[in-house]
Amino acid sequence: MFYTYGDIVRIGIIEVLGAEEVNDVLEKEFEKEVSTVEIKRLLVPTIDDAALGAKKLFEDANCDFVVIGYALEEGEKLSQAFQYSVLKAQYDFKKHVFRVIVPHDQDIEPYAKAAAMEIIRYFYKPSELQREKSTLAENQQTTETFNPFAMFG
Repeated sequence: MFYTYGDIVRIGIIEVLGAEEVNDVLEKEFEKEVSTVEIKRLLVPTIDDAALGAKKLFEDANCDFVVIGYALEEGEKLSQAFQYSVLKAQYDFKKHVFRVIVPHDQDIEPYAKAAAMEIIRYFYKPSELQREKSTLAENQQTTETFNPFAMFG
């Protein structure tokens, strides 16, 4: 399914050393789902450098939004410095920095594909998400879906 938006969509992907598999899945899914996409990837040495990479992608590549893909190892947690720096980057540039952090007990490919689809829905199909939210509220049901905005402690 191709979403068409007219102008070229510039998506930045922050590539953290060791997270290539997550980012490859994200890139393939974005290319498959968005017909006019240009993807810029930037390598950073650690997850804590991701906000600096986002800044560079926003300033130098004029990206519409940035995605940070990363797979946690067992027992690994993200630092508060990372979480705050990402939020600050969003605030400073008034653009989204999506975090796709795959828990150690999840398979990377299906998790990253679901994340890419939710990002596309959020960014380009907000009415679809609003309808889904309204339907859930009417039925007073809760479902567990991927949340690209979830904070990991």
